[in-house]
Amino acid sequence: MESPDLETVERVRAVIEELIAYRSHLAVSVPYFAPTDIADLTPAKQLSESRIKEENDYGNRVRAAIQMSLAAAAASLRLAESMMRDDSQLDLRERQQNLAQCARDAQSCRDVAGHVVALLAGKEAPKLDALMEIRKLKEAIHERFGRWPGST
Repeated sequence: MESPDLETVERVRAVIEELIAYRSHLAVSVPYFAPTDIADLTPAKQLSESRIKEENDYGNRVRAAIQMSLAAAAASLRLAESMMRDDSQLDLRERQQNLAQCARDAQSCRDVAGHVVALLAGKEAPKLDALMEIRKLKEAIHERFGRWPGST
């Protein structure tokens, strides 16, 4: 017999997955491009640049941790769903295989949560989106030199 709470868990997971999709554009880390002449800047400007970098790093950590926490929550709910489903029609071996899969899924959830801990503790940096880095680099080069190398 399926758990009467299964439908509620499915709805909650669907809401979290919608939230993940809605926030996906916020999950990308924003690269920081330090000025190449930072040593020539006044102490006040150097301090300002340092604060900008710190704020950027903080925002990247928080955004990544939120997205990963939501992903871990959705995965945990999928795990709960699989355990709540009626498997009485399965033989003992199939049910044991299902439990083994649930254990692997639970391990994956724990691993994601471990990355969140490392992000928030500053032991791990959020991953940068390579396309975003290239786009920002193009903009920075254009600002400094007026064109992208190789363009006419």
